[in-house]
Amino acid sequence: MIDDSLPRFELVKVAALTGADRSLRKRYARGELVRIRSGVYLSREQWNSLDADGRYRARVAAAATATAEGTQFSHDSAAAMWRLPTLGPWSRDMHVLGPRHSGGRSNAGLRYHGVGREGVPSTFNGFEVTSLARTVIDISCTTSFARAVGMADNALRPPDEGGFRHRIGIAPVTHLELTQLLTSLDPYYASARATRVLEFADGRSASLGESLSRVNIHFLGFPPPQLQVPFSDSDGFIGYVDFYWPELDLIGEFDGYVKYREARYLNGRSAADAVIDEKVREDRLRRVCRAFARWDWAVARDRLRLAERLGAHGLIRTR
Repeated sequence: MIDDSLPRFELVKVAALTGADRSLRKRYARGELVRIRSGVYLSREQWNSLDADGRYRARVAAAATATAEGTQFSHDSAAAMWRLPTLGPWSRDMHVLGPRHSGGRSNAGLRYHGVGREGVPSTFNGFEVTSLARTVIDISCTTSFARAVGMADNALRPPDEGGFRHRIGIAPVTHLELTQLLTSLDPYYASARATRVLEFADGRSASLGESLSRVNIHFLGFPPPQLQVPFSDSDGFIGYVDFYWPELDLIGEFDGYVKYREARYLNGRSAADAVIDEKVREDRLRRVCRAFARWDWAVARDRLRLAERLGAHGLIRTR
C-alpha cells in the first residue's frame, strides 16, 4: 500500500560524510530542517504542516529507514498508520514485534514486543505494519479500556468516504475476525483484557466522542443505550440519533463540533448553515421524544458531569 501523506525524508549517511550530507547538517543548523531521528531530516515547512497524528506517522516512517528489513511496526505505531483515533497522545516510542517469548531488545525510541510476529502483515511504502485486525488486538491488550474501545469501534465501522482506509480499499474488521484472531494467538498477554474490549466494541459508534461517552455511560452503571436509532416525524425522516433509551424515551447526542468545521461534514455549506441545520434537526427530535440530552467533549470526559446531564432526565444507575 502507498501512503501518499508520508513525507519524503532527506537522509544523512553518517558513516560516509559526503558534501551533500554536510549541506543537510548546515541547513539543520540554520533551522531549515527538523531532525526526526538520527540521520533523518524533514523540512521545517513540512513538519509544521503536520498535525500530531501526521508527526507520529512521520516518526514511524523515519524509524523504518533505520530498522532491519522485515521489522513489523505494531501497537500505536500501526494504529497511527491505519488512522485509528487516539484518546490522548500517541506513544513517545515506536513499537515493533518480535518472536514470541524472545528477550526484549527495546532501546531509546524503539519498544520491542516479544509476542510473535504476524504471518501476513501489511506493507506501507515498503515497510511492514501489523494488519488492522492484529493492531486492534495488540492495542486492546496494552492500553486503557476507553482508548482501546475508541480504536476498535473505528476499525469495526465502514471507513469514512474519502478517508484513508476508504481510498486504499480496506474493509472494516468484524467481531468474528477479531475473536478468531485472538483465539488463534492464545495464550496471549492480557487476552482477557482484549476480550472485554471486543465484547464491548460496536461499529455503530460513529465517532471517538461517542465511543468515550458510551464507555463512561457503562462505567457509571447506567443501562446501555440503543445506538443509531432512526427517527421520523410528519415531515419525514429526521435522522439517526447517537443514543436512545426507549424506557425513558430519552435521546442522547454527543456534539464534537467537528461537523461545523470540516469540509467532509459541511458538504458545501457554511459553518453557520450547518449550525442552523443542526438546530432545526434538534427541534424536530425534541418534538418526537420525551427528553433530549446533548453534551460535548468536556462532559464526555467528565463522568460526574455526564452523570448529572443524564440523571437530570431520569436515567438511573442500575449497577
